[in-house]
Amino acid sequence: MSFPDRGYDGASHFATNSAFEVQRANHFEVVLHLKNGSAAGSGQGNNILENGDDVSTHIRLSVKSINAPKVTSEQITLKHGNDTVKVAAAPSYEDLSIQVHDTLGTDQINVIQQWYNKVFDWNTKLMGMVSEYKTSGILYMYSPDGNVVRQWILEGIWPKSYGNGTDFSYESTEAQSVTLDLSVDRYHEEKVTK
Repeated sequence: MSFPDRGYDGASHFATNSAFEVQRANHFEVVLHLKNGSAAGSGQGNNILENGDDVSTHIRLSVKSINAPKVTSEQITLKHGNDTVKVAAAPSYEDLSIQVHDTLGTDQINVIQQWYNKVFDWNTKLMGMVSEYKTSGILYMYSPDGNVVRQWILEGIWPKSYGNGTDFSYESTEAQSVTLDLSVDRYHEEKVTK
C-alpha cells in the first residue's frame, strides 16, 4: 500500500535513491598530537614512551570509542517589569571520554600514565607546565568507502583522569579497556576539502 499524496512509500527510498547513504558510528578515528619529545610536542621533557614508539599512532590504533563533540551556550536571563528574555552567553565545550583497548605489547596504562605524569608527577609531587601536557588533536569521520566526510579540530587537550574501563571479574571474558577522560578547551568542525 502506498500513500502518494504524502510522499510515503515504505522504506523504498533507501534502495532507489543512489545518493542516499547512512553514516556509520564505527567509521571514525581519533588522532592526538603526542610527539615523543613531550605531550605537547614542544620537544622538551622526557619521552612519553621510553622505547621511542610513536605515541599518537599507538593510541589512534587502540581507540575503542569516544563521545561525540558537543557545545552548549550558557544563557543570560534579562528581566524588565513582568517580562523576561533569554540571550546567549559564552559557549561551553563538553569534555571528551575515550575508551582505549588495553594491550600488553605496549602497555596502555603505562602510555597514559606517562602522559598524566606531565600533569602531575606522583614521584616528585609536582605539577607540570601547560606547555608539557596540553596538546591538540583531530576527530575524523569517514564514509563507508574511506573518505573523510567530517573532521573536528580539538584544542587544549590534557588528561584529567584515567583508569581501567572494565571491572575485573571471573565471570567475564570481555576485553579489558582503559578509560581516558580528556579536558578540552574548544573544538570546531572544519570543512573537508576534496
